[in-house]
Amino acid sequence: MKKKRKFKAPNTYVIIFYVLVLVAILTWIIPSGSYSYDKAGKVIANSYHSVATNRQGFWDIVMAPIIGMVGNEKVSGAITISLNVMLFGSFLEMMDATGAINIALKNVAKKYQKNYYVLITVLTFLMGIFGTVQGAYEEGFVYLLMFLPIILSLGLDTIVALMIVIFGTQAGCAASIVNPFSTGIASGLAGISPGEGIIFRAITFIILMTLCSAMICLYAKSIKNNPEKSVQFFRKKEDLEEFAKSDAGKQKLDSKQRKIFIIFILTFLIMIVSLVPWTSLNKNWTFFVNATKWLNNNLITGTILGHNLVPFGNWYFNKINGLLIVMTILSGLVMGYDIDKIIQIFIRGAASLVSTAFIVPLARGIQVLMTEGNITDTILNSTQKTLGTLPPIIFILVCFLVYILLATFIPSSTGLAAATISIMVPLGMFAGISAANMVVIYNFALGFVKLIAPTSIIVMTCTQAVHVTYGAWLKASWKYTLGYLAMLILLLVVSVFVI
Repeated sequence: MKKKRKFKAPNTYVIIFYVLVLVAILTWIIPSGSYSYDKAGKVIANSYHSVATNRQGFWDIVMAPIIGMVGNEKVSGAITISLNVMLFGSFLEMMDATGAINIALKNVAKKYQKNYYVLITVLTFLMGIFGTVQGAYEEGFVYLLMFLPIILSLGLDTIVALMIVIFGTQAGCAASIVNPFSTGIASGLAGISPGEGIIFRAITFIILMTLCSAMICLYAKSIKNNPEKSVQFFRKKEDLEEFAKSDAGKQKLDSKQRKIFIIFILTFLIMIVSLVPWTSLNKNWTFFVNATKWLNNNLITGTILGHNLVPFGNWYFNKINGLLIVMTILSGLVMGYDIDKIIQIFIRGAASLVSTAFIVPLARGIQVLMTEGNITDTILNSTQKTLGTLPPIIFILVCFLVYILLATFIPSSTGLAAATISIMVPLGMFAGISAANMVVIYNFALGFVKLIAPTSIIVMTCTQAVHVTYGAWLKASWKYTLGYLAMLILLLVVSVFVI
């Protein structure tokens, strides 16, 4: 008897390749056209006109990702973004090699274990920080297994631990203040600095993390008072026996690891401060500009550091990449690693994210084919007459719904950004929605879908690790998910007026 073949969703590379082929075919079907642009690169209203057809073929499909990587006169290259992804891999690999972050998390959990409200809030915010600065996702089950013994020992259930990790990391990802794998890549593809919209994203982070902490505390209180209400009550004894074991591993940070933890925090603080457009927010905020001029012009600092320092507020991918290189090597030196070991860790971390880094130029190839085929403006002109005529608030909610559907099938933040941003951002421009706002919509959709979708790696791996069925997770979390969704929609409406 033949076994039925189960459907297996294609990976992101295959999906994007299919899109490349589809776009090439569309250049044979869709009429070619173009808008006129002013000196600032903005579209001139009602300037759409027909241009010569330039149909794309097999060789154009082959060349599109290559041009997407290095760029040409029409499309900027994605190599800086790809390098940023790999260098983040190096930095995170170094943090993991030192063990500082894992030990620090365990210590925080134990410090607040007597008051479960404080414990839940602290751990949820910590997970949110990991989500918003490094896009914590696949590694969620590692944090889950760290926290679970303490959560169960307090008389709570595995769902509480799941909520802390899944809601915490994904609410952080929804805000993505400086997440290089979503905001960083999406902003790069949109042609804007990751600093645009950062103030709104920071406020969003605080609101979402506060909401999630409160919801998890409410759930924990109900389970504490009535344990039988838990969907996992039937295996409470088994969970205690399996997960509530004492941890005999290293419990304290040594002096070197404490320094590494400081470097970790300092790296992300510098990133945030460097990406905030200070002078754009207030023309009188010139401290960083003045300080940088002094450093550049000073004989000693100018000689040692060079004369080309860029002030905080004007940093972009190249400067962040330089910061990551310095901090990765510095961390290795602090730990006393020899240069060979540092380089090995550096390369291993970068290699772990090569597959992610390669998605960016592959998907940038979509923009290359559309641009070379002269159909981008034709599509925009058509959509301008439909979605582009919607009021901004209606438009942003429709885009949010579209992105939820897309994110369900392409839960990769890198793949989703690369496949859609170059199309959605110009479309939003016609509706009066900024590029930074479109990045927020994209982040919100991912941050919602990854809470509940069966395509979400963090949901499926975490629930499986603690013997919770997918149905049980939905049953336990659906009310809180709806509350979270309502807050996302409210924040999107507000974003129309503030970004």
